[in-house]
Amino acid sequence: MTSPPPEHTFDETRARRFEPRDDHVKTAVLVDVADPEAATVINASFGEQTMRGPFYAVSDGDGSYGASRDEFERAHDRLSATSWRKSAHVLAYRAEAASCVHTEVGGNRESTIIARPGDWIVRQTSGEVMVITDAAFEARYRPGG
Repeated sequence: MTSPPPEHTFDETRARRFEPRDDHVKTAVLVDVADPEAATVINASFGEQTMRGPFYAVSDGDGSYGASRDEFERAHDRLSATSWRKSAHVLAYRAEAASCVHTEVGGNRESTIIARPGDWIVRQTSGEVMVITDAAFEARYRPGG
């Protein structure tokens, strides 16, 4: 049995700024739960994700996932009832070795993802750190100023 890879800490010294691509549009539907403290477990394209409070069920062509309502609305512009375009930049760099990345929102752990060499380690403006495959990152972001 192999042991899990080491935990990853975001490395500010390696990070560069990237802007969202204008042509990358997401479909998102609000899931407004009655109890904001209740946990909703969803099967995202990268694995199990635990959401608390209202969240968006998001599909962006590469997969599906949940996103906290407040953070999603701060980082995206609504184009229509269910279409959104990201407006916030990210800081990112490529993973050089396998590592465990814990995604936390509002002090609650949403998921644990294994970053593989070549994947992108991404920090949102909210501080959330996540893993995005190379192909998905290239579809979503461009180098920024």
